[in-house]
Amino acid sequence: MRGRRGLTATLTVGLALALPALVPAQGPPVTASVDRTVVRANESFVYVLRAEGAVTGDPEVAPLAAQFDILNAPSSTRSIGIVNGRRSEVYEWQFPLMPKASGDFTIPALRIGDRQSNPVAVRVLAPESNAGPAADIFMELGAEPEIAYAQAQILFTLRLYNGVTTGRATLTAPEVSGVEAIVEKLGEDSRYQTTRGGRDFIVLERRYAVFPQQAGTMTIGPVTFEAMVIPDRGFSRVQRFRSDVLEISVQPAVAPPAELAGAAWLPAQRVTLTDDWGDGGDELAVGIPRTRTIAIEGVGLLDTQLPDLTLEQLPGIRQYADRPELERSITPEGFLSRRRVSFAVIAQSPGEVALGGVRLPWWNVTQQRWEVAELPPRTLRVASSVEEALPEPAATSPGLAPASSSPRSFWPIVSAILALTWVVTMVAWWRTRVRRASPPVPTAPAAERRPALRKILRDLESACAVGDAAAARNALLAYGETRFSEQLPRSLGALAALLPAVAAREVLALEAHIYGADSKAWRGDGLKAAIPELEKAGVTSDKPPADPLMPLYR
Repeated sequence: MRGRRGLTATLTVGLALALPALVPAQGPPVTASVDRTVVRANESFVYVLRAEGAVTGDPEVAPLAAQFDILNAPSSTRSIGIVNGRRSEVYEWQFPLMPKASGDFTIPALRIGDRQSNPVAVRVLAPESNAGPAADIFMELGAEPEIAYAQAQILFTLRLYNGVTTGRATLTAPEVSGVEAIVEKLGEDSRYQTTRGGRDFIVLERRYAVFPQQAGTMTIGPVTFEAMVIPDRGFSRVQRFRSDVLEISVQPAVAPPAELAGAAWLPAQRVTLTDDWGDGGDELAVGIPRTRTIAIEGVGLLDTQLPDLTLEQLPGIRQYADRPELERSITPEGFLSRRRVSFAVIAQSPGEVALGGVRLPWWNVTQQRWEVAELPPRTLRVASSVEEALPEPAATSPGLAPASSSPRSFWPIVSAILALTWVVTMVAWWRTRVRRASPPVPTAPAAERRPALRKILRDLESACAVGDAAAARNALLAYGETRFSEQLPRSLGALAALLPAVAAREVLALEAHIYGADSKAWRGDGLKAAIPELEKAGVTSDKPPADPLMPLYR
């Protein structure tokens, strides 16, 4: 009986460990999109499926046919390339669809083999009630939102209706007058077919983002279309068509409320802030830089409109900004812009540091009100060394794993513990060999250490003369280890706290150059002139200055 129970338990455990391997891995997702999210019941649109990696079979289109008419066979493409040394394969299908009715629809997820796409929302409006113009070619203009503000995005849409065959066609960009404005084209033109007054037209739709720079009356248009018109009967001829114009009243900037006094004008549809510290959690080590990335994302803004963020400088920690990374993409709402800034965060002393929150006021053009995008405050624990900043593995019973642990989470923990044990063993073995190989060296008095200090200062002077920032940093850390052996500064910031004012300012300037976004060559003239202060520092008194932070970094 015991043998059967043991065999049953063994089989159960083996099956539990093998079960994750039997579950098929889900490949990269299939992305679904449409060229227009708002259409009319008598207008066609294009539904696009894009799959990365190998796929099995074709998309299951039954959910599409239930809500829309598929006008003709879908077009499919396959592209193969090399990305970062790896083979990349992409499949794409395009389905021309015509709505069967008006209303709000959600195209459900379509399956391709063992993978499926995301759902897509589409709004279908009723056909226009008018009988439509009798012209073969005509244009319509539209703009939104109805209330426009200075420096805010206005979506301008041009639709060219063509009921005849044309050739050698040109279409001009819209003219903007009345106020100064920035005009940006949004993506590629879209084409679809529609019916007006019982007649079929091919529609070319082109969108622009217009940013008026001041208040006033802005006029958009006209737009000119010129083409060789080829009628069913008669002679071909070149014709020119001009659209109407739109007049838009642009409102001035709205003053912020009292609680947001001094806020800059930032009109947008949506603004968000995100903060990324990587995988290190809330741990820092003295003198070891940590990367903090803050991203601003704005809908209805140009990337150049996203502002710089000023972070509060706190005692015991410094944050040096790198160059910002700007990017923009096009969405149905217009421009989606991002500004990412990486900061080198350097702790100067152990303990806890409370970082203040980040607030970015902005004007919501949709809700017509001031809002604030925020990052909450954060408390960081600063260890005095890298070893203390490492998280300690949780103690567990050698024979039992926690009930919530799975095989996938258990083995990485075991591997990490074994690796840490091996490192500690190697360090202990190396220290033992060093002690055996080297006899104890008595501590030399300060007078005997002066030749070494003079050599360090000569190296520092040479680094300053040739503008070598890295060599100057190494010489300063060696100087700090020799001059302040009891306090042992591990970073330039910690060393500056022990120096007189002039030398401290030059050391902090070097630290800002190394970790900041300054692309200019470093000049060591100021630090070279402060070397006499370095020779005197620490001789008469080891007491640090009362305020080691220079006004530049407050």
